Amino acid sequence: MLAASLIAFGHFLAFFALTAALVLQLALIGGPLGVDIARRIRRADRAAGLSAVLVLVFGFLRVFQFERGSDYYFSNVFFAFKLSLFVIAAVISLFPTTRYLRWNRELAQGIAPQIDAATVQRIKSAIHWQLVMIMGILLCASLMAKGLGSMQ
Repeated sequence: MLAASLIAFGHFLAFFALTAALVLQLALIGGPLGVDIARRIRRADRAAGLSAVLVLVFGFLRVFQFERGSDYYFSNVFFAFKLSLFVIAAVISLFPTTRYLRWNRELAQGIAPQIDAATVQRIKSAIHWQLVMIMGILLCASLMAKGLGSMQ
């Protein structure tokens, strides 16, 4: 019982950390982009990536080792939708991450990366869509918690 509670806590904590890292990126990318800000954005992106991995690890521990068991989850429409939203969010995250990785050389030399307004807007849009996916995931989790979506 304690282990299941701690795994659930880790899952929730990782999910909140993922959301916070995305919101931080969104706040930072909107202002002037100096070297320090660019480095903070990259750290927030790494934190988001690590948090996403932890969400999956803790989530699958819950599915396979704790909670109701894998048969319940994999026969639930909202679980499938929830996983699909997570994958979509992960794919969307590739755009900002690849842009941030392009800053390596400049940041290593202490130079602020140059980024045009259109790219900033696309990054913001990508982050907004990731946050929308997170809201969808939360809705699916709430519906599942009430026993909806089961095909058994």
